[in-house]
Amino acid sequence: MKKQQPTLDNIRATVQALGADGKEISHALVFEAMGLETESDKAIARARVTTMAKHGELTRTERGSFIYNSRHRPRQAKLHAAIWRFVRASKPGWSVQDCALMTRASYTHVLRYVGWLEGEGFLVRAGQDEKRAVLYRNTEKARSTPETPYPPIRESDPFAKERVAAASITRLMLCANPYAPKTAREITEACKVLLARFEKNAAENRTKNENEEDCHVE
Repeated sequence: MKKQQPTLDNIRATVQALGADGKEISHALVFEAMGLETESDKAIARARVTTMAKHGELTRTERGSFIYNSRHRPRQAKLHAAIWRFVRASKPGWSVQDCALMTRASYTHVLRYVGWLEGEGFLVRAGQDEKRAVLYRNTEKARSTPETPYPPIRESDPFAKERVAAASITRLMLCANPYAPKTAREITEACKVLLARFEKNAAENRTKNENEEDCHVE
């Protein structure tokens, strides 16, 4: 399996995939799913996991494993909340730079979040200032939404679940008893993940090819 670097984003994506539906996760599963073999990489991964647990993103279990808390919001949630308060309280005619200065968030972070808010209808543009910076104002949708809206978490690896499923099948076939009912169930579940992804793509490709052939016949 191709090794993934033990960055926080990669570990988070792996843990989210492994911990779907509240399943318990172990360090060994994370190492295997990410292809980590050296002790240095494993130590970095353990430290990342510990950090996530301290921030409430992971919950430790009595057996030394952990569960991913899908309702947890990463540290940027505080910045989103601060920016959202500014958006709702400010009079029309503020810029991204104004928001960054008042909320102490980075210009890039504000720009990204404001762009998402505009796309969702919480903001509209209100002209430009003398430096040609875009100005904004909130909308009725924003004024009627006291709770901070959060953009969807970006998936760093679109095939994270499929990679984890493939790794699980390999591990179970090599290290577990294939005749055991539990092993059979876990292999079946992993196969379903792969089929759900690739069977759909295969069906779409077949339909596309058939449509193209029909066009050529006509």
